[in-house]
Amino acid sequence: MPTAAGKRIVASQNYLATYVGAKVLEEGGNAFDAAIATSAVLSVVIPHTSGLGGDGLLLAKTPEGIIAFNSTGWAPRGIGDAQIPPRSPRSIVIPGLVELWHMMEDYTTMDLRKLLEPAVKLTVNGFHVGRGLHHAIVNSEKLSPEWQSLYGNKRFGDTIRVRGVGEVLKRIANDPRSFYEGEIAEELVEGLRKKGVPVELDDFKQFRGERVNLVNINYKGYSIQEFPPNTQGITALEILKMVEMTEINKLPYNDVKRINEHVRISALAYEDRDQYIADPRFSPAPNFLLDNNYLIQRLMEVGMEAKVNPDGDTTFFVVADEENQVGMIQSLFQPFGSGIVVKDIVFNNRADNFTEGRNKPEGRKRPLHTLSILYAEGKNEELIIGCAGGDLRPQIHSEVLEYYVDYMMEIDEAVNAPRFMFTGNKVIAESRLGTPSTKLEPYSPQVGIVQALKTKKGVHIAVADPRSEGVSIPV
Repeated sequence: MPTAAGKRIVASQNYLATYVGAKVLEEGGNAFDAAIATSAVLSVVIPHTSGLGGDGLLLAKTPEGIIAFNSTGWAPRGIGDAQIPPRSPRSIVIPGLVELWHMMEDYTTMDLRKLLEPAVKLTVNGFHVGRGLHHAIVNSEKLSPEWQSLYGNKRFGDTIRVRGVGEVLKRIANDPRSFYEGEIAEELVEGLRKKGVPVELDDFKQFRGERVNLVNINYKGYSIQEFPPNTQGITALEILKMVEMTEINKLPYNDVKRINEHVRISALAYEDRDQYIADPRFSPAPNFLLDNNYLIQRLMEVGMEAKVNPDGDTTFFVVADEENQVGMIQSLFQPFGSGIVVKDIVFNNRADNFTEGRNKPEGRKRPLHTLSILYAEGKNEELIIGCAGGDLRPQIHSEVLEYYVDYMMEIDEAVNAPRFMFTGNKVIAESRLGTPSTKLEPYSPQVGIVQALKTKKGVHIAVADPRSEGVSIPV
């Protein structure tokens, strides 16, 4: 089922991953245990979206409060400063997903070997190609000989085995840091260097994830929090602040004027993202990006009036138990990342996100990152919203939240509701929105695949987007 309610619950983009996470909860594991198990299965069965060669973020509400981990990869020290060709060996950054699992172990209750066991079995026994993976394979060019051998000729329903991934999973189950510091790291570095990746063992060995403080705004009675730079989370907050200032959501959600104004607001926020957001260790984002006076000025630049006092691909899933609410997102960036494969692990192409200026390529620097997660709290309820959506993620987060808050839809209705997106040179929209635009299928993954969690009075409602093959399972 795409929507379910319960005291303990999982919703993800894939039915096998959701099932495995629910089994962990059923066997007494907590939300962090189930999150690692779900994450590992997703890494195997939808390898076009994420995996051991990619990275991730985690946001959780726990008894100690909000925790947020950024385990997005940094560039090898030898990356250089020249433009990075798409999907080239220079497009690979150090993968952070396994480090994220390592960071989560402070909150887990079960042995990592048990949590990774279902994913290991799938790598050995095989899994059937789902609809999303089928489309990703068909729409991909031949990325590398190793990729072609694993995926190139597979179609919906075919069986795939990735025993190399299973071997690595079994080895890191004893110590996740061995992925970065032990024999596994040495083997991965050797394999990557043979394919032209300018990586050294120290690039792996010195890599660490970070615990970060979220960025916060208030929106119509809710405290809204997103990941700080190097992610584009602040871009979603800019959109929401300007939406509230202009009061465009007093119009019907499918009103052409409202959609046009929303697109103009999104364009302003994306201009700021491209100019200011980078790895804060190299170029801190300016403090004024969420300042009312600055946003009023930005709106005036495009002839929009603010009604306030001036002073004043990827995969995401949610898991919850009686004490913890977890949202986790993991990614390779483009489908199958760089297409470069070592030990059956497909490596990311996240360095494609480097541009110029503040966000130019530099060694040990994290690129501007499309991953983020939205957390909202207010009116005695909490929401976690995340999605597969790449550059469109700030718009997807803001539209789903606006449907929920401004148009008083329930959380599943807000996820299911028709979306429109500004892509930089055109507006695309699902056909059921009924507005002039480039029309998509009624339920199109091109406007994002969202998973969401609502918690109120100790009960969780989890939603899996009908635009995918995901499900929600309560325990």
